[in-house]
Amino acid sequence: MKLFHKTSALSFYMIHSGFMAFKARVKEELDATGGGNLDDLLDDDSLHAYYRNGDSPDYVAASLWNPVLEED
Repeated sequence: MKLFHKTSALSFYMIHSGFMAFKARVKEELDATGGGNLDDLLDDDSLHAYYRNGDSPDYVAASLWNPVLEED
């Protein structure tokens, strides 16, 4: 059981560090395009949904900077 605990801790670390790298990349893209501050545009829970879907940081930054307007 102890081995499982280490594996789950390692998995959590890998997922968390991957998310932090994803967040940093999105932040860099927004800074490069003048898209604003990531923390003002989106919270971590919403950004994590993009990360889980496998969306690229470029796509996320572009969708935050140029949102599609829906017509009613």
